[in-house]
Amino acid sequence: MKVVVATCNKYTWLAPIFLHFYRKNWPDNPYETEFVTETAEVRCMPTYQAGNLSWADRMAWYLNQYVGGVFLLLVEDYILTEGVDTALVKRAVDVCTGDVGCVRISEYNPLSRFLLPNGAISGFKEYPLDKPYSVSLQASIWQKDFFLDILKQRESVWQTELEGSKRVHTLGKRVLWSDTPAFTYVPHGYMQKGVVDENVERWTKENW
Repeated sequence: MKVVVATCNKYTWLAPIFLHFYRKNWPDNPYETEFVTETAEVRCMPTYQAGNLSWADRMAWYLNQYVGGVFLLLVEDYILTEGVDTALVKRAVDVCTGDVGCVRISEYNPLSRFLLPNGAISGFKEYPLDKPYSVSLQASIWQKDFFLDILKQRESVWQTELEGSKRVHTLGKRVLWSDTPAFTYVPHGYMQKGVVDENVERWTKENW
């Protein structure tokens, strides 16, 4: 499995901040980590440059060439605030097989009211695919083919979540969410609608 960090030229400046807390909070990370962007390069980290394509097209270009069965998707403005539970990540990788196409391993958010019990796989709940954000780009393990089936040409990252949530129920896979988080970060990230969140920026400076 690989860890894939999605970024873009506009936000590549965030990569050093992301990487500092990523390495600090996941020192026993056993997985190769790679960035995917347009044309910029992330220093000291493997970077795949897809060219000036939409977010969905960049991800499809990368996944089709460089990823095997499953991958962990992160976004560059999810700044880790606590240590990563590596054992839970490995458990989620094991669970993400067969008809389980995605396993979310971030903290529950307010949408957790939709979660349903799952008697078959302990430690995880089911996210119904007829609810908002049944496709979420928060920290998750994905089956590559399932993720590719969700993508649509020329869609932005936001369109992938919103429009993908309308079509994911047709793809024959389930979405689970771990009862406890493996990754902890501010849910909305370092950026809010293209603007730096001053509280998150302050936190990174105080905790560097």
